[in-house]
Amino acid sequence: MKKLMFAMLAAAVVAGSALAQVAGVATTTDNRQLKGTFKWRERDKSYVFVQEGKNVEVALPGSQIKSINVPQPPALAAAINQIKNGNPQAAIPDLEKVAAGYVRLNWDEVATRYLAEAYLKSDNVDKTLEVCEQVIKSNPAAAYSGYCAPFYWKALLKKGRNSTVEELAEKAIQETDRTTSAFAHLVRGDVILAGGDTPALARKALRDGYLRVVLLYQNVAEVQPEALYKAAQCFEKMSQSGRADKMRTKLKDSYPDSEWAKK
Repeated sequence: MKKLMFAMLAAAVVAGSALAQVAGVATTTDNRQLKGTFKWRERDKSYVFVQEGKNVEVALPGSQIKSINVPQPPALAAAINQIKNGNPQAAIPDLEKVAAGYVRLNWDEVATRYLAEAYLKSDNVDKTLEVCEQVIKSNPAAAYSGYCAPFYWKALLKKGRNSTVEELAEKAIQETDRTTSAFAHLVRGDVILAGGDTPALARKALRDGYLRVVLLYQNVAEVQPEALYKAAQCFEKMSQSGRADKMRTKLKDSYPDSEWAKK
């Protein structure tokens, strides 16, 4: 407690900084709750804090903050809906603002994840890579795990960096959670099909990628629609239209609102 208060008082300055701040509640490592406005300051890894009802800024070392909670930015839900409704470019401005304005304030990771998706779906591969690589710079494991990894892999694949994608997907399968592993198997299928449009490669993509996801990751709803769609395409290439129809039927029955069901 004394160390925290000393750090706060030592860094106190009169309010008036140009930093925009966000209202919320922080819990310190000694379980104090602090209510006011916050802004992350990268240069000294601290939160700039203004206590509710006061007009003084203090620096709270990030190491002394257990958690911090701020309300969801109003623009975020609308931006996510724009992506889901097929308008990714319209979502980008608001997602950029949230990602920049809510650094270390709960919502930056969510905004960054959807920003990567919006750029990728807008065919802006370079910006997708830029967003993901900013995350990877501070957390190297983000290249094969976490919220940006699947979009990073797809962007790398579009750049022809297939061997890098294969390495990262294998690492994800071996070391990460079930959801990321499912995405890794999916992108494995994409890497295989990047080698050519043949029945033999379609069979391999099914075995090592899409059908594996459909059968073994049925509880991972995020990845099922794409896996079903691509599995159907592979069965068509193998002249197995009956099995392709089964994949499409399951896709439309189970995930009727997905972008893949509407293709």
